[in-house]
Formats: sequence, C-alpha cells, structure tokens
Amino acid sequence: MNIFRELSRRLFAGGEHGLLKECAKLLPIARAAAAALAVGDGGPDVAGIRRLEQQADDEKFRIANVITSGAVAPNALDNLLTLLTRQDDIINAIYNLARELGRYGVRDPAEDRYIRTQVGGVVELVNPALDTLLAMYEQADLAQLRGLRQTIERLEEAGDVIKESMLDRVYAEAATFQSFYHTVQVAYLADNILDGCEDAADTLLTIVSSIVT
Repeated sequence: MNIFRELSRRLFAGGEHGLLKECAKLLPIARAAAAALAVGDGGPDVAGIRRLEQQADDEKFRIANVITSGAVAPNALDNLLTLLTRQDDIINAIYNLARELGRYGVRDPAEDRYIRTQVGGVVELVNPALDTLLAMYEQADLAQLRGLRQTIERLEEAGDVIKESMLDRVYAEAATFQSFYHTVQVAYLADNILDGCEDAADTLLTIVSSIVT
C-alpha cells in the first residue's frame, strides 16, 4: 500500500494531497543538522546548524499554513501540527547542543575528549532514529509501525545510558562549577534530541492509527 496516497485519500476531503509527505521534509534537515554536530577538533558547525534550524522554521511555517488552510479532517488537524512541532523540536535540540558545545572550552584535554566521545555516541544513535522515523512515513501496517516505533524507543534508551554515565562521572569528580554545569547541560541537551525523535514517532503512530483503524 502507498501510505501517502492512502492517507491522503482518508485524511483530506478537499484538494490537499501528500501532506504527510510534506511533513517528512523536516527529517532530512534534521539529518543534516546532526551531521554538522560531529565534534571534531574544531567543534560543531554552529553557524551551519543555525542556518538549518532557520530553514526548518521556514518549512514548518509553510507546511502549517497548508494544514490550516486545507480541507483537513478536524480530528487530524491538531495531531499534524503537533507532529510538525515535535520534528522541529529535534532540530532545535541539535542547535541548542551545538551552541553549548561551542560556548565553553573545556580546559582538561581528557575531559574534553570524553565529552566529545559521548556526544559522538549520541549522534550515532540519532542518525538511525531519524532514518527509522522516516521509514514510519512509508508504512501503513500498524504492526510494522509499532515495531519501528520500538526501534526508536530502544535508541532513546541507549541515549539515556550515555546521559546517565555522563552525570555519574561529573557528580563523582571535583570539577569546577563551569565544567560541572557544562557537562550536565551537554548530557541533557543531547538526550533531548532522542526524546524528540521518540515524541515525533509517538505522534506519527497516533495519526496513522486513527486513520487506518
């Protein structure tokens, strides 16, 4: 079954077709932002991620206008807008993490390498989470959709392990206040990215479930 065609037929009483496919256009932007987050010697590309964040805002505004101006079933309207917001939140979270990484220079080389390694581990989880979320758009079978959603949940749980290990380490060390605060911020901001992927997956599953059942 072509999910975009089928959902368009069921969702829209008027001429707006392929709106879910439009919503999916935020995900390649998120993928590009995650790639720019790679923390090499020069740190993340904060300016590049900012441009992607602005691009996502423009896309979100455009798609939201299509949703609210088209003949969309009322029960789907709020969920579609929520889906847009949650996908945009993923990109915002990536940008917020990039800003924090670029804001404070960790003086201890070993600690700096540790933080960079942990962030790299999160990025390695974010990429398959985004790919899985995109795959959910192409699936109409609810059992398959739930399986994909569980994949994202497992990736989010792996991110939780990274967050908790960072917190355990920084609380056990005699770090300066600035270093302590920076590490805690990085841990939570990185975790927010995967939380956003899971939230978007939940919303997409809700939308499709309400249509095909």
